[in-house]
Amino acid sequence: MKFLIDRIKNGNETIKDPFYENGYSYGKVTVDMNKCIGCKNCLKQCLVGAITFHEKIEIANKKCIYCRECLNSCEAGAIKMNNDYKLSEIETAGEELKNKIFKRFNRSLILRSVDTGSCNACMLELSATTNTYYSLSRYGINFAASPRHADGLVITGPVTINMKEALIKTYYAMPQPRIVIALGSCAYDGGVFKDGYGNFKSLKDIVPVDLVIPGCPPSPQAIIFGLLKLIDRI
Repeated sequence: MKFLIDRIKNGNETIKDPFYENGYSYGKVTVDMNKCIGCKNCLKQCLVGAITFHEKIEIANKKCIYCRECLNSCEAGAIKMNNDYKLSEIETAGEELKNKIFKRFNRSLILRSVDTGSCNACMLELSATTNTYYSLSRYGINFAASPRHADGLVITGPVTINMKEALIKTYYAMPQPRIVIALGSCAYDGGVFKDGYGNFKSLKDIVPVDLVIPGCPPSPQAIIFGLLKLIDRI
């Protein structure tokens, strides 16, 4: 009864379009080479090695944890960050992706989440996609308790040594074609934990990765965008 009264009083909580412009979100980090003076302060400040310098500064946004330390250290103001959270990148090549995903999952997708050693930030954001505000299930994307009932895995956190075997077993428990989604910078490259003694190599060295959703952590908006991009709904 309380639920009905709340709905009558406040209306529908679910946002119609989750891809609204979010001024509080972090987005892609870019470098204006016309302003860059080559001081390399940003390299010294980057905790995860997302910034490299050869002939020019390059930023790997999939590794970036968006801490903004590089922006603060840039004396010339050459490094900028926008608010576009649509950072997801598909790793699988064109035709292979179509055969593996588009033809089978363009209407629905069942996922199993696996935490291989995260701080829980990515898991909290992933859980938020299923609440009444974002309502991920309206797009036909749901979560299963067993990998045997799942089409793909959503992996959060760096892969710890103790979770490596469990991850591999979970991966092979899924039916083909086995989709793998790396959620967050830690899942993709270890993040701030990648040099820790308890961590294995990056996820892509253990199982093939189809989609990377960067961030530390990625917002529910970024996660929903990535998942819909994966199944060709955007």
